[in-house]
Amino acid sequence: MRHRAASPRALLLALVMPTVLLAQHRPVPPAASLHAPAPSSHAAGEVTCNSSAPLTEKGLVFPLAARADTAAFVDVTVERVHPEQVRIGCRSYVAPFVALDPQSATIFIGQASNLQDNVTITGKVVIGDRVSIAHGATVAGPSHIGTQGGRPAFVGFNSFIDGATVEADAMVTHLAKVSPGITIRAGMKVLPGKWIRTQAEADSESLGKVARMTEADREFMDGVLHVNNALAAGYAALAKEAPNELLGSGRDPGHSDFNHDSDEPSFSGRALPHPTMHLRVIGGVVASDAWDAMDRMAGVGVSLRADEGEHFRFGAGSHFADHVTFHALEHSNLEVGRFVMIGYHVVVHGGSDDASEEKDLTRIGDRAMVGATAVVFRSKVGAGVQIGERAYIDGCHLAPGTVVPARTIMVKDKVVGVVEW
Repeated sequence: MRHRAASPRALLLALVMPTVLLAQHRPVPPAASLHAPAPSSHAAGEVTCNSSAPLTEKGLVFPLAARADTAAFVDVTVERVHPEQVRIGCRSYVAPFVALDPQSATIFIGQASNLQDNVTITGKVVIGDRVSIAHGATVAGPSHIGTQGGRPAFVGFNSFIDGATVEADAMVTHLAKVSPGITIRAGMKVLPGKWIRTQAEADSESLGKVARMTEADREFMDGVLHVNNALAAGYAALAKEAPNELLGSGRDPGHSDFNHDSDEPSFSGRALPHPTMHLRVIGGVVASDAWDAMDRMAGVGVSLRADEGEHFRFGAGSHFADHVTFHALEHSNLEVGRFVMIGYHVVVHGGSDDASEEKDLTRIGDRAMVGATAVVFRSKVGAGVQIGERAYIDGCHLAPGTVVPARTIMVKDKVVGVVEW
């Protein structure tokens, strides 16, 4: 498996001036030195985006001259190895701490697609139009996800596509794995935690690893695309208007149908941007710790991104290992207690939970521990709960002190299987 090493990385500062590499914690130039264009998403000389652009262009907006409402946006923290071998289409969004390494091949990202926080793409990979690669997923080439001009495709949290094909109108759900040479065909979805090792497993529902797509699945994919297309435009506009907000902690774009206000994170009661943070802390995040204390207690590649769902609250003294992601679906909130321990490459994601009176709140209680590469989705985790590595928790209410073994799959408070890889 080709995971990134859990070691400090360089941050790429490429706003609208020549590329500068910044080591983690190195001071960032003030906003005035970034020389952004005039604050307008339709400034003089801007054009609509009608083609793909190489990531060698000097900026975060691709193509550089594209209008914000049609451009692609690539976060400042994205690791670009051989950027001349990576191309990106219009209206696509690449989130914090994505790693793009084409090795000796090429990576192509189509139009209106998104690569979410801590995604890894390596080798020869073609990502078609309207594709979502969700938080923490890995795609290793040669792989092909979706098609040009086709229906949406989706790869879920911390899943692994290893030299395989996911056709348009197909899904690989969370913590699943697809082995080399396999095709996930249109109309099919891989169930959470399943490892697809043969084409028969990919095609036959009777073997228990795949199911037919539903209209609810398609509506979910459309919703993810709608949000991320709006984020591409919003961040592209922010890059032109206030580029220093795109470094460390800063405000979210706001001005969307799912997140109206552009909020600034606050630390220990003070709402100020902190561009020298090595975390990305975005939008309506309220942290009890001071910003520098939180920065010290987090590893590299940590993304706390309240730009879709918002109102994230973090209690004092929590520790986050490398490449941790906190995010939430629109109109939902997150709350993390005190002295929580979050392991390497964990995804904690908010969303609606119909079984609870506080259905829009995802909570991790005081002194809870979440093991490496686990996924906690739209759940409430009580104080002192221990979740084992690579477990999948969805729509659950875990009582204080509960111990969830490694690789356990729990959905709506029931154990329904194990992660197979």
